[in-house]
Amino acid sequence: MAVDTSSVIRDVSMSLKTLLKTNIADLYDDSFISFGSPSEIDTATIKLSMCLYYLNHSPSMRNSEREAIGSSNEFYYPPAYLDLYYLMTPYGKDRESELLLLGRIFQLFHEHSVLSGSDLKGNLAACGNEEIRVSYNNLTIQDIKQLWEVFPGKPAKVSLSYLVSPVRLPAEKIFTIPRVETRDLGIHIIK
Repeated sequence: MAVDTSSVIRDVSMSLKTLLKTNIADLYDDSFISFGSPSEIDTATIKLSMCLYYLNHSPSMRNSEREAIGSSNEFYYPPAYLDLYYLMTPYGKDRESELLLLGRIFQLFHEHSVLSGSDLKGNLAACGNEEIRVSYNNLTIQDIKQLWEVFPGKPAKVSLSYLVSPVRLPAEKIFTIPRVETRDLGIHIIK
């Protein structure tokens, strides 16, 4: 495959970051959004931690088909489809500004719940991603507690969790299936 598929996960993060920067005035500068976890954030400059905290195979897309290469007998292995989970944690000069930022992020992804067309940065479209959904991931109190225990020495903050799915990751491995070249139907006429 001529497309660099290794950048797909990074390209999803860049697509989300660009959407946030373009639509939320407080996040206009690249330096205001970090892909780092809340345990790595320098709160002097960062306004939003957009941490990819979990990814897995998308269960609804597990049985995808192999893809033919032209009209030959070569095929790409089926693509993988991923579910990416992001934690959006605001950092501001006070609690009120953090809450305002959370509200703007929630509204943005509520109104713009699908990444498509010019929203898709890098190689996403070239890798066959036409639409990627961004949906709120409603965590339970127990989920939130367990998640924040991963960030040592950091108190839990009100955050938003989003599921970004399905993200198509095409396979690069090729296999060959021999084609049927002659057929013998084995028809016999009995008189």
